[in-house]
Amino acid sequence: MLKILFAPLQGYTTGIYRKAHAEIFGGVDAYYTPFLRIENGKPREKDLRDLNALEGNAREIPQIIANSVDEFKILAEALIAKGYTDIDLNMGCPFPMQVNRHRGAGLLCDTQAVQDIMDEIRKLSSVTNGTAPIKFSVKMRLGQDTPNEAFALLPILNEAPLTQITLHPRLGKQQYKGAIDFKSFEKFYEESRHPLVYNGDITSVSQICEMERRYPKLAGVMIGRGMLTRPSLAAEYKGLRDINCAAPLNCDTHQNLLGKLFQMHQVIFDHACKTYQGDSQILSHVQSFWEYLEPSIPKKIFKKIKKAGKLSEYQEAIMEMRGLS
Repeated sequence: MLKILFAPLQGYTTGIYRKAHAEIFGGVDAYYTPFLRIENGKPREKDLRDLNALEGNAREIPQIIANSVDEFKILAEALIAKGYTDIDLNMGCPFPMQVNRHRGAGLLCDTQAVQDIMDEIRKLSSVTNGTAPIKFSVKMRLGQDTPNEAFALLPILNEAPLTQITLHPRLGKQQYKGAIDFKSFEKFYEESRHPLVYNGDITSVSQICEMERRYPKLAGVMIGRGMLTRPSLAAEYKGLRDINCAAPLNCDTHQNLLGKLFQMHQVIFDHACKTYQGDSQILSHVQSFWEYLEPSIPKKIFKKIKKAGKLSEYQEAIMEMRGLS
């Protein structure tokens, strides 16, 4: 059975979202945090505050994004100081704001910068945090402009002490559009010495099973938007029993799925009301919960949720949806 990893999405998979998902839906082997970045020469405080959200058996792996070994060292040392022993390096973010700053997919064309970072990973991997060794993984694309970029890096990555590589087989310039390059993925799959995780456009249990059948050496799949759209996806694949449900999740009706969504939303809503002040701030943190769930709820109510400018209007829309469930 493949590992199921929850990909980070800025503004969506916040600490409270990860915590609520782990408690209500489960099935995820590790939750990756939205990337920690440098701001004014030091780790961004907002990103640091979002860490350490999970309790119990759920794993949280922080992700960092850097344009040089200097940035990488600052971020890695901040996470090690917070007690983390698993750290993921983002070399796949396709958004122009990061790419233009030589971060994410923008780093893939710079073999020297990647070599310097891998050399630093080798040094840090020889250190322990308490009794546990520090371990690093990489999430990447095939390149920013051409798959040749990933294959130029592969010898460097193969020599580095990485626990795994997660590969999204698109180019950075494609962002999330266009065809997935399975031919290049298969070549990378065959030539990588590290366990490989697939990432990209997974939306159903059947797709996960197909990846498992097609690539028997695959270590896992990382799912982002597909999990936001159907939060039960990981547990459905594993046939787990949810702590609040006696029946396997793969037997869930649409009604039962909505019930779990309401539970999860309530956790996020309560947290927002305690943490933020004023309708505008609270709404900005709860309306995004429904964005990827649009296919699961009535269009009329979805529009009311998105257009709500007051908390009372938002709550009326939620109550109306509850009445239909």
